Amino acid sequence: MGQTMLTVALPIALAWMMYCVGLTLSLADFKRVGRYPRVIISGLAAQLIGLPLIALTLIHFLGLPEVVAVGLWLLALAPGGASSNVITHLCGGNTALSISMTAVSSLIIPFSLPLLLPVVLSDSQLVLPLKTAILQLVMVTLVPVSIGMLCHHFCRGKGYGRFAKWAGRSSIWVLMFTVAITLAANTKVFQQLFSTVSVVAIALCLLGMALGVVVAFWLKGGEVLTKTLAIEVGIQNAGTAIFVAVVQLKQPELALTPLLYGVLMNIPVAVMIYRYQRGHSRSLFAR
Repeated sequence: MGQTMLTVALPIALAWMMYCVGLTLSLADFKRVGRYPRVIISGLAAQLIGLPLIALTLIHFLGLPEVVAVGLWLLALAPGGASSNVITHLCGGNTALSISMTAVSSLIIPFSLPLLLPVVLSDSQLVLPLKTAILQLVMVTLVPVSIGMLCHHFCRGKGYGRFAKWAGRSSIWVLMFTVAITLAANTKVFQQLFSTVSVVAIALCLLGMALGVVVAFWLKGGEVLTKTLAIEVGIQNAGTAIFVAVVQLKQPELALTPLLYGVLMNIPVAVMIYRYQRGHSRSLFAR
């Protein structure tokens, strides 16, 4: 029963989260890449190249157990989706930039993730042919994103507006659902590796955020850009990583790092949201 929940519910949950991403996207978001190439390309480079390098550094220097190392690698190859867009908005970041980065990374992930898996995975763990892995990821990421974009373009009215807002909020709860059902199916192993996984999970999040801050400083951006890149680089799509581990590789134990990350990432996120909302409330009161 638990395995059925994982193999059936996870693809549906991930597809829904990516559909929610599509509901926020339009062609203008892709055109924005051409208008602000330096900022977006720098952010994507940190997200798609810098964070995996951080993960590899943690894996090699800490001598992580294989199950933890592979989970961390999967996580590093899965840039944030709808959740990072929502978090950016709640923290007072540049939501348009966040969405544009998500738009581009959503096109890249289905191909980059399977191609880079062998860097850390051994041949015995890599049980899926490359073409199959790419096709599955396309079906649960690109296709739902495209459907969401079509809805965003053609649907109108107050009813649709309320639905889109509800869908956007629901994506975070769906991520929590994927974490919960994966944890429920792997409780014993999770307890054995809790301390190791918790350290590397929060380390990847914080080091990714720090990298985003460094890139924003290099771009000579202000506070808004700094917060945006910190979130986009530091917040990964745990749902995608869990999907690859459980459904594609059929090794639920590899999802331990992503599922714990899905919980622990909320700590720095909550601090950022609290600081912004508190400062925002004070500024409104001062007026």
